This record gives sequence, C-alpha cells and structure tokens, in this order.
Amino acid sequence: MPNKPGLTRDLAAERAARKAASQQARLVPQGLPTVRPEQLMSSPENGRKKLLKIDELADTLRTDGMNTAMTVIPPDVYVELYPQHREAVEARVAEGVLFVVHHGHRRLAAALKAGLTEVPILVRREVPSLRIAAIQENLQRMGLNPIEEALEFQGALDEKDRTGKGLSQRELAKRVGCSQTYVSHRIALLRLVPALQQAVIDHWLKEQQLLEAPEGPSNSEARLLLPVREAAIVYSRLRPDMQEAFMGGELSSADAAEVSKLPAEQQAIPANDGVGDCGAITTREPETAPLPEPRASEPPQATAAPTAPQAQPTASGPRVPQPSTNTETSTAPAPEPATASTSVATAEEPRGVIVVRSVEDLALSIADLLDEPEIEQLKALLSA
Repeated sequence: MPNKPGLTRDLAAERAARKAASQQARLVPQGLPTVRPEQLMSSPENGRKKLLKIDELADTLRTDGMNTAMTVIPPDVYVELYPQHREAVEARVAEGVLFVVHHGHRRLAAALKAGLTEVPILVRREVPSLRIAAIQENLQRMGLNPIEEALEFQGALDEKDRTGKGLSQRELAKRVGCSQTYVSHRIALLRLVPALQQAVIDHWLKEQQLLEAPEGPSNSEARLLLPVREAAIVYSRLRPDMQEAFMGGELSSADAAEVSKLPAEQQAIPANDGVGDCGAITTREPETAPLPEPRASEPPQATAAPTAPQAQPTASGPRVPQPSTNTETSTAPAPEPATASTSVATAEEPRGVIVVRSVEDLALSIADLLDEPEIEQLKALLSA
C-alpha cells in the first residue's frame, strides 16, 4: 500500500520553523533590507571606543526587536575613504562580511549578544566624510528631556494589553533597556509643580550645552537648575504648597530636605527662631556663672568684689587660682574659690560643671577637677 503524502514530514519541526520565522519577522521592520549580524563589521574609525549597556539593549532586542536600521557602507567605498584599513577590511570580507557599520555599533553588538538572525540596514554609497557624518548623527540625535521621558514612561505604564494587564516599572525598565531607578526617578518628576519641572529641564539643557544665558539686564539673575536625582528624592516628596514655598524663598534647600522626610500632613515651614539645628552650640561667650551656694557646715561667703576678677583660663598659660578673701576662721578647710567654669564639690555632690570654650580650656578644667590617678583612668577610657 503506497504511503500517503505527508506521512514522512516532521510537522512539529515545520511548525517551530514557521513560528521562528514569524517571530523574527516581527523583530525586523518590514520594507528594509536585512542581513545577518555576522555579515557586518564594526568600523575601525568608530569614535565610540567603549560600548555601554550592551546587556540591557540585548534584552530589549529580544523582546521588541530593532526598530531603527543601522547605516552601513559597502567595503569598497569604505576602503576608498580609509585606505589604511584596507587589509583589515579585506580580511573580514573573505570571512563573509558584506558591509561596514557606519551608525549602529552598539546595536550590532547587542544584536549579536541577543542572537538575532536578521537586522535591518540602510546602505549608503556616498559619504563625503565618515567622521563628520558620525558627529552630525550624534549631535542631531536630540533626546527627550527628563519631563518628556517621564510623560512617556507614565503613558507606557498606563497602557494595558489584551488581557487588561499593564507593565510594572521593573518590566518597563527591562523593555526599554534602563534601570528601574531611572524609571522611578522620572515618574517622580511628574509630582513637581511646573516651576520645578522647568528647573529640571533647564539643568538638562545646561548638561546638553543647549541652555543660553538670558540677554539684557536679566542675565545677572540666577536661574534655578535642579538635577533629576535631587528633584526626585527630595522635592517630589513635598506637598505642592511646600514646593511653592521653596520657589518663593520661604523654605531653604536644607529645610526642604528635612521636611520631605515627613508625611504630607505633617509638612510645614520650620519656624525661624534663629537657633538652627544646633541650638545648644553657640559661639557667644558664656555669662559668668554665679557662685555656688555654701554648704550647710560653712558660713556664707562674701560676695566677690568686682575689683578682684577671677582669672580665666587661657590657651597659653595655666589656671591661676585667686586667694580667698574670707578672714573668718573655721575648723573645716577653706573651700576653693569658684570660677565661671567650676563649682564647689563634695564627696556627695557632683564634681563640677565645665563650660567648654576651647580644647585647652577643657584640659585645664579637667586638671583642676581630677587628681593624677583619675586623669590616667580618663586617658585609658578615651583611648579604648
């Protein structure tokens, strides 16, 4: 009995081949000539010496394909422009290379890593200067500013597929070939008031060397330039009224950083009491400390006369104690005179209070309050 047609065919393999061809066709724009990535070689005159983020771009090409064709040049045209590379080009032509890449070296490296079997190309046969053309191509490629990128990212996150499912920030970052932090920072910029968004754009324009100084009398006015990271992690967390307060000068950048850490309902302009964050630290000379109250076993001390001021410690000499003016006799030892930085101490009372004016003042005060063994013990504790 003769075999029926088709019984010897591997239908599963044919279906897999058709599926692969359909997938590859989806990854390549229709209507453009295509070649295998192995049939292209990088230009030895390429100005981009190090290709960055190839892995991220390869992931993008695997899922969405190459949407922009690479510009390539026939080997004979390339050798005519750059005869010094004749030997290298002819060696690659012998290996099956058909074109030299003009624009798209990073895309070529990513396509090879992604395992694409076809890539779209645009063939140029007349190029006055490859180097000038490459410079023109890079300068004319005007990217989106951060706010425009933020709007595009948000639009992509809002889109739903046929099942009604949207993309997460992580998935979107993988699709476009960037980090999730990059996406989240751009999305955060949409919470800024328009004036701060413009400050972010102006900072980007300045980095792109596209921001021109204003003409006329206003050129002396400072333009607010706000980096993306600072705008995203600080100012986007402020309420709109707090952002407006910052623009109006009512909220300093340091205060904005602190206020942004608070929940929205607790955010407010800090009260300006002139003390600042370190109110306990002051550069003013401390007022002279009052004399301590005498102990119960001692008669009251006479008030120190203003004509006999007590010696203050200095950085250049030791403390000189002043003699006591009390002429009354007592069985108890006469107490040491109190100064502005120490007070009378007993075994039951605190040893004293030290008002620190300088490191030298602190050392002198410690020397007055502690005996030699205690000083050695303090040194051991400080060095521990």
